[in-house]
Amino acid sequence: MRIALCCKEGLFCEALASLLDHHGSFQVVANEVSPRSMVTAAKDQRAQIMVVDSFGLDMSDLQFLLGARAFGDFAVVLIISDAEKETFADVPVDRLVSRSESSEKLFEALGELGGKVRLSVRPYVRESRRGYGGRDANELSRREYECALLVAKGLSNRKIASITGLREQSVKNLVSVIMRKLHCENRVQVALKLTQGSYSSTSSTEETAE
Repeated sequence: MRIALCCKEGLFCEALASLLDHHGSFQVVANEVSPRSMVTAAKDQRAQIMVVDSFGLDMSDLQFLLGARAFGDFAVVLIISDAEKETFADVPVDRLVSRSESSEKLFEALGELGGKVRLSVRPYVRESRRGYGGRDANELSRREYECALLVAKGLSNRKIASITGLREQSVKNLVSVIMRKLHCENRVQVALKLTQGSYSSTSSTEETAE
């Protein structure tokens, strides 16, 4: 499994890269200190998962990562401190892993994601052609599905915009598209659709673009 790392603490990043490389199932193909350079390297090296340490990560960095995730064939694992759990609870990354947890927890998270993320034939695609979330998931694009998850959590358009880095009007437009595709009249119905199982994020159809 091809991994791209982003850590602003040099020693921590080197230690993490060594840990992953020696595991046997993972290959660190990029090791960068800035999210933007990591995303570029991840595309070039066809990484499947981006592992990002939250230390020194500001909101613009996070918004850039979420935007790259929405249009790329890779998952994002965010490594956080215990004190940051509430701060990042609503951020739509694929996994949150605490620094206080054992390395096995990180390996487990990466292993689970590895079963859902395929290495694309092309290093980069702009939009997933396969839908997300379940039996009828072909109705939603990846970005729409991620936005729908945030709607299901009861977040306002303004809050979703601050998390994803989109303009509030763009979020409003996305929500309208989501409600139309899911045949919902309001945000509560969107939440019910996702929580009833038809659009479960753990469905076997939650994959990247072909």
